[in-house]
Amino acid sequence: MLILSLSVSSSQAETLQILTYEESPFALRVGKTHKGLLVDMLKELFSRTDLKYQLKFIPLKRAIITTERMPGHCVLPVGRSQEREASFHWISPVLVSRYGLYSRDDVIIPLITLSDAKSYTIGSFLGSGIGEYLMDLGFDVELASVSAQNLRKLKRARIELWAAELISAQEQMQKQAINFGAPELIFYTSLRAMACNREMSMETILQLEQALTNMYRDGYMSELYLEYGVEI
Repeated sequence: MLILSLSVSSSQAETLQILTYEESPFALRVGKTHKGLLVDMLKELFSRTDLKYQLKFIPLKRAIITTERMPGHCVLPVGRSQEREASFHWISPVLVSRYGLYSRDDVIIPLITLSDAKSYTIGSFLGSGIGEYLMDLGFDVELASVSAQNLRKLKRARIELWAAELISAQEQMQKQAINFGAPELIFYTSLRAMACNREMSMETILQLEQALTNMYRDGYMSELYLEYGVEI
């Protein structure tokens, strides 16, 4: 009984190492503090369990390798794929990313389906998964070096539409004081997860899964996304 008691106490006292990477406005470091949608989400998630955690920022590729090799580690946000699926336990979805097509505020481009945008020039940026997705579908996509350049290109009519993740778009428009309003069309949704080391106990995984499920059910996640300017 004493051995069992010590084992349980040790398990509850373990501090999980949660790894993430800077991706504004989801997770970023400001001085010695952390802020962002995912930072807020993690704080609420763990408050609904008896688990403790420590958040660390490291590059995504290293975070994934570290989590795969080191017990007690998780990484987020990560896209699930066939290659990764068996390598981790998954808590999902921790991030719902929705992508829209924005036009200039003085121009209305009526889009009902994505195919309606085929005749327009769409701005994206190098390395963007959504830009590559549109190019693979045969759309006319111009790639800027960074996403923020597309606001100025759209304002100057150098592109006709801007493909952007909704929360990032809101932040970029605020920072540059350029407001294109709501997107003409929301055309893509991706779900990203928290990947945890395979040796993590099922008790811990189930606590995190249940807490996340309840956060969606009781409206916390919807309210959190509204704080960052979008609906899910």
